[in-house]
Amino acid sequence: MKKVVFLGTTVLSIGVLSSLVDARYHIAAVITQPDRECGRGRRLTPPPVKVWSQNHGFEVLQPEKVNRKDFLDLISKIAPDILIVAAYGQILRPSLFKIAPFGCINVHASLLPRYRGADPIRWAILNGEKKTGVSLMMVDEGIDTGPVIASREVMIEESDNSSTLEKKLGKIGGELLVEVLPAWFERKIQPIPQSNEQASYAGKIPKNFFQINWNQSAEEIVRQVKAFAPCPGAFGYFHQKRLKIIKAHVYNHEESANAGQIIRYEPKVGLLVGTGKGILAIEELHPENKKVQSSQEFCCGYYIQPGDVFQ
Repeated sequence: MKKVVFLGTTVLSIGVLSSLVDARYHIAAVITQPDRECGRGRRLTPPPVKVWSQNHGFEVLQPEKVNRKDFLDLISKIAPDILIVAAYGQILRPSLFKIAPFGCINVHASLLPRYRGADPIRWAILNGEKKTGVSLMMVDEGIDTGPVIASREVMIEESDNSSTLEKKLGKIGGELLVEVLPAWFERKIQPIPQSNEQASYAGKIPKNFFQINWNQSAEEIVRQVKAFAPCPGAFGYFHQKRLKIIKAHVYNHEESANAGQIIRYEPKVGLLVGTGKGILAIEELHPENKKVQSSQEFCCGYYIQPGDVFQ
């Protein structure tokens, strides 16, 4: 069985790595980002792939800079047949991805050349796409510009947010990779160059995108909620306290009401709020310094009245 060095960091990466493990590929090492401070307490937190890999007995390497010569020498000693990348988070240089005789394959969470870059899943949801997918591409010196080996389309369901869609794409990306690798090792696949004319870029989303503008339409706010749920969370303010909206849907597309103003709580529907166009139904919220709450719990705990306003 071929020797694989895997590079990944996020939940999507776990789906791909677990498929390789299930297919009994030899995982010689897992490379992921260093532990980072996270959350309000700034606790040092390991990447999801590190936790999963250590629980399954794999060696985990966490270089601050993956392209440094001392680390390249270490990978050369491991002598992998192939490098597999999935949502790793650092740009790879030719000095790294040319070490392996079968090259370096990136499992990317979009239908390339659409949504090249670091955050394709959230951008696809924000833009209201009905479908997305995964692409297997050869890593080159550009940002997700390498030739495509294979791709698979995935529908974005009404129930999807960035978290559920990431897990789905990781699983499907791993399945596609395992299907393709035997032919790749036999050199029976000819990658197809991408069209730069059809490309779009999905870079890191600016933090100001997380705050809700209640003058937007209910549909746009729902996309924002889904794109950033559960973390970092689309947020507004209520009584000068930050309030994340975790789950919401469009109650009415056309009815008008003052933007941000609470209309009423409706059982089995949610807290109805006016927007720039349409009525938003909020189902789950996360008040500052509190636990995630249903809209009913929120209304009871904060004595919500019609006419109260989110900002």
